Amino acid sequence: MATQKILRCAIYIRVSTAEQMMHGKSLEAQKEYLVRYAKEHGMIVVGVYADEGKTARKELKKRKAIHSLLEDVKAGKIDVILFWRLDRWFRNMSDFYKVQDVLDEYGVRWISASEPGINMETRDGRLQLNVVLSIGQNEVDTTSERIKFVNEASIRQGKVIFGDKNMPTGYMVGIVDGQKRMVKNPDEEDLVSAFFDYFEKHQSKQGTLRYIQQNFDPEFSHTMLRTMLASEFYKGTYRGIPYCPAYLSEDRWARIQKISNRNVKHTPSGRVYLFTGLIRCPVCGQLLAGTGSSSIINRKTKEKRSYCYYRCNRAMIDRLCSNRHRMSQNLLEKYLLDNLETEYKKYRIRCEKIEEQKAKIRKTRTPEKLQNELERLNLLFQKGRVQWEYYSSEYDRIEKEIRELSTIRPEPERDFTYLEELLQADLGTIYAKLTPENRRAFWRSTIREIHLNEDFTVKSVDFL
Repeated sequence: MATQKILRCAIYIRVSTAEQMMHGKSLEAQKEYLVRYAKEHGMIVVGVYADEGKTARKELKKRKAIHSLLEDVKAGKIDVILFWRLDRWFRNMSDFYKVQDVLDEYGVRWISASEPGINMETRDGRLQLNVVLSIGQNEVDTTSERIKFVNEASIRQGKVIFGDKNMPTGYMVGIVDGQKRMVKNPDEEDLVSAFFDYFEKHQSKQGTLRYIQQNFDPEFSHTMLRTMLASEFYKGTYRGIPYCPAYLSEDRWARIQKISNRNVKHTPSGRVYLFTGLIRCPVCGQLLAGTGSSSIINRKTKEKRSYCYYRCNRAMIDRLCSNRHRMSQNLLEKYLLDNLETEYKKYRIRCEKIEEQKAKIRKTRTPEKLQNELERLNLLFQKGRVQWEYYSSEYDRIEKEIRELSTIRPEPERDFTYLEELLQADLGTIYAKLTPENRRAFWRSTIREIHLNEDFTVKSVDFL
């Protein structure tokens, strides 16, 4: 039997936010399934391309992993693309065939791992493909039209289509003519008026932020400032439809937009933040944000080098946190590459200790024992041997312990095969060949969170 050539396989995984919440279709589950499929079929995985929180009806230009994947296709790095189901790849016929034209040009095929009958190689496979794409396109269009119709009808009637927690500053849900509507919040009216007055007069975002923090709300953040400057609610409209009481006239709103957009800061092109969403501030717990700088490394050619860092914006912008350190991406990347195996072993030991503690608690403090304590406590109170204050506090404590105990369950056994195989390979060589986007995908598919000490040295790493 002839030896078949090993195919270089690219794994594409996607999950929308709604699917993640409703059905638990996690990226990790798709990845594990596809890695196993590739191994069973003699393929070598050369890249994992993940679109998290993206629906298949998103515009193609917004699915960044697809573009990264196509760049590697054009560079001749891929023989076959592997995805779980066709609806993970596309549910839009026009976008599907745009990408398919590129794949055909470079001789790259795809496999839908759970749908072997769907393919581009056979007549029946192409027929099934077009049927599935047509149905998916119709479902997307129908759902989109229905949601749009219902929401627009509600908006035109002034009905609230979101909850109290999503209300912008200065507004609340109120009852008007028997209907839930968006009304001004009397507790925040002065703040909103002062916000726009100060910003229009001084034309300074930082100055406005400090003014509101000092005079109205110490917790007011830069994110809240950006939202207030961009939200059309404050001129009384939503999607261009009159919707709620206005704080600003149309003319004044337009003036404020011009001021706000005058000094928009754009992220320099070419910077890829590898660890965004993986690091929290060790002081306040806020996710660290990427920030960058550049320096000239060759005065003759004016060649520049770009540097990436991570910082706590609650400290640097909002001044609500004391930690003003910055974490260098280069140093963090080098540390993880040099110490990945060590951190993995430490993580496994931590997991084992946590599981041992849970097992000990489950063994010594069972629900049956706690229920017996409650019965004895009831008996003592009925006989007048304990006072109400003691009885009430003890009863609440034991009940709380019972509730907490019900949440302490053995963790399902996790499969670290992929990571252990990775550590056995020449990780440095493999990593050096990855594009910056693929390096980011690698870390996001390997690490859950990086914990830092207050001096921004690495304290520990949690793995997926």
